[in-house]
Amino acid sequence: MKLFDNLQAKKVPKGTILLHKGDTCKTVYKVNEGCLKSYVIDPSGKEHILHFAAEDWIITDMDSFISKKPSNIFIDAIVDSEVLVLTNSNYNDINQLSHDDLVEQNKKLINNLIATNKRLTDLLSATAEERYIDFIRTYPTLVQRLPLKLIASYLGMTPEYLSDVRRKLAQK
Repeated sequence: MKLFDNLQAKKVPKGTILLHKGDTCKTVYKVNEGCLKSYVIDPSGKEHILHFAAEDWIITDMDSFISKKPSNIFIDAIVDSEVLVLTNSNYNDINQLSHDDLVEQNKKLINNLIATNKRLTDLLSATAEERYIDFIRTYPTLVQRLPLKLIASYLGMTPEYLSDVRRKLAQK
């Protein structure tokens, strides 16, 4: 038995907010089709994208999901999407996973931690060009699918500056 086996697929229309800041996160989403994003909104109303979840990616607020405390983030559908929904009760079935499936889930968790640490390090120390190149490597299917505004938010820059970065890279 695998963690996402036997879960029903759910259609999620573009713009649907799956998690609001302040709500307790009760679900983990695995994307079959489409794309979700997690983000925060600062006091001035500016959106800062934390993660994208395209096909076969998983997205949640793990802190809220595990600790059952209010979430600090939003999760919504960028485009019409289809997701598998893992609930707290489904998650409790993790104790029934085989050893091999537990090892696989552990590897995915470790990869997620590594990716999150790399993202944080890049935001603090990489150049804009390096961050954009890493975005292309991490999300190759999203470069042409997402509006520049969303990519810029994820990279911590304005859309205009991202346009400049892309132009400079194209000239190289």
